[in-house]
Amino acid sequence: MRILVNALSGIGDALMFTPALRLLRNSLPEANIEAMVMYKGVKDFYERIPQIDKVHYYDFLNSNPLSALKFVLSLRGKFDASINVYPSNRKEYNIINRIIGADKRVGVRYLRKDNVNWGFLNNFTIMENDSLHNVEENVKLIELITGESYSDIPGLLFPLYEEDRA
Repeated sequence: MRILVNALSGIGDALMFTPALRLLRNSLPEANIEAMVMYKGVKDFYERIPQIDKVHYYDFLNSNPLSALKFVLSLRGKFDASINVYPSNRKEYNIINRIIGADKRVGVRYLRKDNVNWGFLNNFTIMENDSLHNVEENVKLIELITGESYSDIPGLLFPLYEEDRA
């Protein structure tokens, strides 16, 4: 299975997705897990995480729409599943998830502004639950891919190299 993680919303949200990544990799050890990011900090961070096989970095904020569309289209049809990490309630992220063309487009049905932000473009969804932590929401998302239910959630991944500690 080829899975694309859309971690477009920033480094904090990317960090909050790492427990879900650990569970996803443990449940599907043979899967090819890739990530699409638009911030260099997220790229650098995700490149250090062994649960991710490849990182696709594109600076959407400083690019013209046509070149951004070409980048997204270059990934079209290459994945069985794509996931918008939580939270990512933006129309642009849902459009990108749809353009990727995965059979399973995983996302959240948000309590606020879901229709305005075109959440209907995702075809495997969980309902947002304000009583859950972001990490728990992300775990619920990967349950839609693995078919498993997780009660024991691992901690955050934050890999540091020796030079980072200096």
